[in-house]
Amino acid sequence: MKQTYSGFEAKKSVAYEQLPPPGLYIAEIQAVRLEQSYDKTREQIACMIEIIEGDYAGQYHKVYENKRERYSDAKYPGVFTLVPPIEGDEPWRQKSFEGNLWCVEQSNPGYHWDWDEKKLKGKKIGINVRKNLYTYNNKDYEKTEIAKFEAIEDIRNGEAKVAKERDQRKKHDDSEDQPTLTDVTDEVEVPF
Repeated sequence: MKQTYSGFEAKKSVAYEQLPPPGLYIAEIQAVRLEQSYDKTREQIACMIEIIEGDYAGQYHKVYENKRERYSDAKYPGVFTLVPPIEGDEPWRQKSFEGNLWCVEQSNPGYHWDWDEKKLKGKKIGINVRKNLYTYNNKDYEKTEIAKFEAIEDIRNGEAKVAKERDQRKKHDDSEDQPTLTDVTDEVEVPF
């Protein structure tokens, strides 16, 4: 066979339907949008994320484009939502919000959170992707989701650990209606 192009490199192929598996990735916040939470009690920051290094670089966009060819209402899968706490919230909400923004600050020297969500666009960030087990229409499924941000340096030096899987499966009982899981991407309008 005659060589048909230059720059050939054998490498593992990644399916365009496959979300990144559980793991730690270097990413970028490519767009942000301030929105109301699903329960309309607060504002939240929807961050459109894309992996920028490694075998899964660009994968969220590839999955989205593939789905968009088949479904007019396709949702972008790489969304992580920052939910600022309000007075009276449980302490874990504040710790989560501040911890995620600390990771953004640590990953972007000179950047400091000043309550302007638009400045998050273009920031590099580590993401921690976990497996999510859930039930929909009495069937069990699994997918991966962004669990939290990580400082890029913590990923590079091995200090960050992959988040524990999230199990939201329901017992199958046909005698009662089973609630369904609403994907975080259904709570925000995506793509940006």
